[in-house]
Amino acid sequence: MRAKAKAIFFGEHAVVYGYTAISIPINLHSYAKVEESEDIIINLPNLKKSLDFKEAKKDKDFRYIIKAIELLKINKPFSLTINSNIPISCGLGSSASTVIASIRALSKFFNLNFSPNKIVKIAYNVEKEVQGRASITDSYTIGLERALKIKNNSYEFVDDFAKTVRKDSLYIAYVEERKKRTAELVNIVAKRENKDIIFKEINEIAEEALTSDLDRIKDLMIENHKLLSKLGVSTKKIDRVVKLAKKSGCGAKLTGAGGGGCVIILGEIDDKIEKEAIKVYKV
Repeated sequence: MRAKAKAIFFGEHAVVYGYTAISIPINLHSYAKVEESEDIIINLPNLKKSLDFKEAKKDKDFRYIIKAIELLKINKPFSLTINSNIPISCGLGSSASTVIASIRALSKFFNLNFSPNKIVKIAYNVEKEVQGRASITDSYTIGLERALKIKNNSYEFVDDFAKTVRKDSLYIAYVEERKKRTAELVNIVAKRENKDIIFKEINEIAEEALTSDLDRIKDLMIENHKLLSKLGVSTKKIDRVVKLAKKSGCGAKLTGAGGGGCVIILGEIDDKIEKEAIKVYKV
């Protein structure tokens, strides 16, 4: 079984304070396979790790999967293998994706017949318990596989927005490894004296984007990125990639918490961006 990744088109950081964000599922994936076993074994080939349940509980790389298994209350033995082509800790929902792929695989293997809504609720609870606090953005966008408008931790589908942006090419540029954790970046934003003014501007951009054409959405992405830079969550390298994309007529912005990570780009890119990034994915 597999699960997609997600990207935030508009509204990161502001969404934490109840403002509007728009997120979409993207074509990067986690894959989970369940097989018979004499014990509960979890295999993470990407990290070259394979541990039984008891040992995996001591390793932070397994914490999301361990919590999912605990919430599912599965006590029968099985072997779970998880692979992913999603860059980790980059704001693309890699943790939620691996959790959802795993829940789907376990549900199928043990004939649990979980609905998509049941799966996303479990995945959301996994994130809350592991992180202490979580938004529905990752779990619901990935689990329901539809573009969402998120506000006050509630959602509605925005399929028309997805249709509009999918008229052009969409890329994720993995620009650099993140230098700060999400919690650190959230704290940086929390200390900004003018954050409420910036959040209101971001909210207006996100709301306008929902009824805009393709060209206007590209302009709004650039505007949103400038506001994220004002919040202090961008980097020089990410700013440079956004500028290069803008010169090519693309929309571009940081996606995720920031401090490094990824840029989402709408429109056809040139090789200058590929040279700047660690890797570029067409999604």
